[in-house]
Amino acid sequence: MKNYYIFAFLLILAGCGGGGGGQSSSTPEPQNNPPDIINTNFEHEVIENVSFAFDVLSTDPDGDPISYDINSGDDQSLFLINDVGSVSFINSPDFENPQDNDSNNIYELSIRVFDGKVYSQNYDFLVNVVNDTADDDNNISPVCSDQSDNLEYCTLSWENLSREFYLAKPSDYSSENSIPLLISLHGGSDYATANMEYTGFLDIINEENFVAIFPQGTVAEGKGSTGWYAGGDCTNIEVCDLSFIEALIDHSIDNYGVDSKRVYVSGFSNGAFMVYTLACFLSNKVTAVAPVSGSLSPEDYDTCNPVRPMPILHIHGLNDSQIPVQGNDYITPVQQVYSFWRTENSCIQELVTNGDDTNGDGYAWYSDIATECSENVSINFTYLENFDHNWPTSNPDKGGGSDINGPEYIWNFLKNYQINNASE
Repeated sequence: MKNYYIFAFLLILAGCGGGGGGQSSSTPEPQNNPPDIINTNFEHEVIENVSFAFDVLSTDPDGDPISYDINSGDDQSLFLINDVGSVSFINSPDFENPQDNDSNNIYELSIRVFDGKVYSQNYDFLVNVVNDTADDDNNISPVCSDQSDNLEYCTLSWENLSREFYLAKPSDYSSENSIPLLISLHGGSDYATANMEYTGFLDIINEENFVAIFPQGTVAEGKGSTGWYAGGDCTNIEVCDLSFIEALIDHSIDNYGVDSKRVYVSGFSNGAFMVYTLACFLSNKVTAVAPVSGSLSPEDYDTCNPVRPMPILHIHGLNDSQIPVQGNDYITPVQQVYSFWRTENSCIQELVTNGDDTNGDGYAWYSDIATECSENVSINFTYLENFDHNWPTSNPDKGGGSDINGPEYIWNFLKNYQINNASE
């Protein structure tokens, strides 16, 4: 019986928390209040060529540090926001060539703020880009003359230089229609007239229905022959071919009914180097590129800064004696260029495809392809066996005699893409 009373007493003590004074007194966590955006104006007007858009004003009831997040909106990818809430365009807007999803110079984005624990609600902002009339003075006004029914030769003064280009239109062309643009760049010591001939693009222009421009490179002080000033963003370049080609794109959009979302560039040799410069520094206006027998210059390799994933078709002869695929002190190895763009475009999947020996010379071709990249772009580096420094064409009279027909092979790749829209 004595043991029973002792056991009961111990149970009573346990029920009282060991005699420690009753219930526990732990302090509850203070309630966290969400941060908020307190702007009173959610529509802003910005003049073209200015990067800054607007400031986001925010508060947190608990005094917690706030971070900012552009998390949705049709045009969110075109903006950046810093640690204090200043919103800027990644590339200064161009009124004549809008990059917003609707191409109406009204940019849409949504922003929220975060206090380390909880987000605010989303707030929708609009940025209206307006025209800078002073900028209109830089629009080119070429003087053109007919060479044939659908071909014009044009000259213009650009940055104190006389520049030339040829403009070709399909037979059923109408400026009222939205039409793609293909720019083709000749090689070093070469001419636009020859490029029109050997590339074969004019042979498919009616069937594929695009406008083609064949610009002429300059003979400037730093060059003893015609060519392009590739490599860099024009900071330290004698002739800014980058701005010249951008002006041709803008003029084509304004005057020839060109679709700003479907602007493609191809180039041979020195022209291919220039194509890569455009891919690096004009990716907001160039949709996809097809360099042939060239490479990414060491300068571009070090400073390349595209603002969007870039679809690339690169074609190269494995026996190229002028621009060797293995590179040298002045030429980035082609495989290294492939790796650069595969990383730049965040590609996941890689495969190799083998082509047929269609011309019966005992040699064929293959392609290194990277897919599952950002925004559904892809990269295709095609290597032609036993092929030297030539433009690829199935017509041996045009210097090619390759297993692929260059113009068709290139266009069938390029036409799959448009800016701000995934490849189909």
